[in-house]
Amino acid sequence: AAAAAAAAAAVVSRGSRSFMTSKEAATSSLTPEALCDRAKDFVNYKNAAGSGESTLDDVFDMCSLDVDLYGLTGDKVRPGFTAFFKSHDGLHHELLEEPTFVGDIGPGAVQYPFIKTWNDDNNGEPQRWSSIDPDKPRNKVERLEFDGDGMLARVSVVDLI
Repeated sequence: AAAAAAAAAAVVSRGSRSFMTSKEAATSSLTPEALCDRAKDFVNYKNAAGSGESTLDDVFDMCSLDVDLYGLTGDKVRPGFTAFFKSHDGLHHELLEEPTFVGDIGPGAVQYPFIKTWNDDNNGEPQRWSSIDPDKPRNKVERLEFDGDGMLARVSVVDLI
C-alpha cells in the first residue's frame, strides 16, 4: 500500500495527461498482460474513431509527448493521423491474433497481425489490407512500444523476419 501511495504521489499532471517521474517509472512495472490490454484499447479507440462513434482523442491521450506514430512526430502527429482517418472512410482494424508481448524487442513492446478495411474515398468501394498475405508476399505486424508509464512511445507496422 505504501508503494502504491508513493507511486500515486509521483504522478504529475501535464495538461490533460498524467505521468510519473522518471524515478518512479523506473520502479514501475507494467505486466505483459497489461500492455496487451493497452494494445487492444488502442485498436478499439481507432475503430471507434473510424466508425464515427468518437474522435481520435482517446488515441492521442494514449501517446507520450514524444511519440512516433507511424513516422509522424511532434506537431505532425495530430493533423497527420487525423488526415489519414479522414481519407480512409470507415477505417476498421481487426486483430488476426491476440496481441503478443515481445520482450526481446524492448520492455514495453507488443505486436499483432491485423486486417484493415475502409471505403474508397473516390467510389465508396470496400478496401482491404492484410498485414499477413502469402500472395503478395507480406508478413507484417503492428508493433506498439510503450514507455514505463504505459504511454505509446512508438507505433509502426514492421516486417517479421
